[in-house]
Amino acid sequence: MTTSTNPDAQVLSTDARQRLLEQFSSTPSEQHGEKWAELWTQNFLPWDKGCASPSLEDLLAQKKQELGLACASSSKARKRVLVPGCGKGYDVLLFASYGLDAVGVEISPPAVVQARAWVDSQLEKLDTINYGSVTFIEGDFYKDTWVQSLSLESAGTFDYIYDYTFLCAMPLDMRPAWASRMAHLLRPGSGYLICLEFPLYKPLETGGPPWGLTSDTYVQLLGENFEREMHFQPERWHDIGKGTDWMSVWRRRAGEAAAQL
Repeated sequence: MTTSTNPDAQVLSTDARQRLLEQFSSTPSEQHGEKWAELWTQNFLPWDKGCASPSLEDLLAQKKQELGLACASSSKARKRVLVPGCGKGYDVLLFASYGLDAVGVEISPPAVVQARAWVDSQLEKLDTINYGSVTFIEGDFYKDTWVQSLSLESAGTFDYIYDYTFLCAMPLDMRPAWASRMAHLLRPGSGYLICLEFPLYKPLETGGPPWGLTSDTYVQLLGENFEREMHFQPERWHDIGKGTDWMSVWRRRAGEAAAQL
């Protein structure tokens, strides 16, 4: 899949970043959900690229064996993947195509409506015989209510979690909670956290969202409960991350699910 090569893309991106800064400036963390919902209602979606991440497409295609995806669609009990902050669900549907039961969670009600509509429009065109299920649900990633509504236990319930443009949307004081929640939700000993590291090009002091990150940020946040098994620069990206995004894959260490902050 490819992305737009519009020569005005960088200008639009700069304008979008300024609007995001203004949207969330001085807004308490507990009110961020309402602010994201406003943007969805206004159809202001500069993060929406219209397709799944090319970097993720390549990872899943090239590392099926290493990630345990080779027999996912034939398992009696399908493996389960979570995409927090899933947007319109492009990556959720991609995971389902590998036989995984895929869940996308969004704090914004209009995002869930749009995700369901987009995926329904795609499923009409596809041969989904080997697909896993696709579920979108409204909820706060850091609370258990949405997990319970799926009739699941929260601790260790997911085999995979994918993060792209989710951590970078978090206020800085939420980063430790992000890490402990990931550890809590993933299956100890075998669960994988897949991170498309973005935006590595952006200095932290320029503000957010998206807030600047480095690969060391992930190491510092995840090192206690995860082992990094892959870290490489993809060959394909969305334009905004071209030449700067890195992909990391973290295996949840064995042991009790981490205490949540």
